[in-house]
Amino acid sequence: MPPSSMNPGEIVVSVVVPVYNAEAWLPLTLESACQQTLREIEILVVDDGSSDRTADIAREFSRRDPRVRLILRKNGGVGAARNTAISEARGKYVAPLDADDLWSPDKLAAQVTCMEAGGEQMGMCYCWSEKIDARGETITAGFPFEIEGSVLRPLVLRNFVGSGSVPMFRTATLAKVGGYLERSEQGGVQGCEDWDLSLRIAEHYQVGLVRRCLVGYRQIADCMSLNSEGMSRSYEVVMDRAKARNTGLPPEAFRWSAGNFYSYLVSKCYLWGDYSGCLHSMVRAVSADLMLFGNRRFYLMGLKSLVRIITGTRGQPPGSTSDSDAPGKRQRSSWAESVQSRR
Repeated sequence: MPPSSMNPGEIVVSVVVPVYNAEAWLPLTLESACQQTLREIEILVVDDGSSDRTADIAREFSRRDPRVRLILRKNGGVGAARNTAISEARGKYVAPLDADDLWSPDKLAAQVTCMEAGGEQMGMCYCWSEKIDARGETITAGFPFEIEGSVLRPLVLRNFVGSGSVPMFRTATLAKVGGYLERSEQGGVQGCEDWDLSLRIAEHYQVGLVRRCLVGYRQIADCMSLNSEGMSRSYEVVMDRAKARNTGLPPEAFRWSAGNFYSYLVSKCYLWGDYSGCLHSMVRAVSADLMLFGNRRFYLMGLKSLVRIITGTRGQPPGSTSDSDAPGKRQRSSWAESVQSRR
């Protein structure tokens, strides 16, 4: 059943926006939610103890658009903030949106159509995304995985869903499998709680795919995924739990998963100038998968990281911008405009 055939007045999707000190990015993120072609939505903004103008910005939006609602809570991390919103969600579906990411205007409509076609056995669906910089310009196009249906084993190997702003969940599914892992459940770190939730859903439900790029995944220097040590510890918690739940999966799957994950951190740390994190991740990757010994590009990044550490130099991060290029509405909307023009 397409979105247009839903009951009048029914909230179809609850958009969940966890926010912590994101005043620079929140306005356009909320605009991308408010401008969805699917109008039957609610937008739950959870201020996770911010000390900036986050709450004021959300209030301004709620005055202009009654679908926006601000929820205040003390700081507990992204998982706790999302769970707070989910506990108040009234929609048939839940769609998380991180406070610095962007959606294409038809993102929700396309995913609702996918979920309706999949029926109750489809617990979630995802779409494709691409990385954008502070100005909303594309850094790299996404890798368009074509995996759908029963996806548990490939999802253990790699988080092909991508960023936390990509999936849509059936609310009834979340009621059965539970919400996001919270920071307190990960030893005080966070970063892989979205992967954990996708795994738990894939253990019991089918996963759908919308074959279009509908999400702009913001890459900035202070984003959570650039904390390599925190991401590593969060990953270990998530995979230890997955391994305990899925004893029928071969041990090799988890070793290859670790090799893939730490290889990802090697590249990310190197690109963003965390050269110590790059080397530490390289050791972990090779320890998990000895085949990585033969990866020439892998070792070049390690060698260059050593040189950077010794010389005290630093490369230019992706999408580096001067103060004069600080995000403005025209620049920050360029990603959604470019996606539309490419169709």
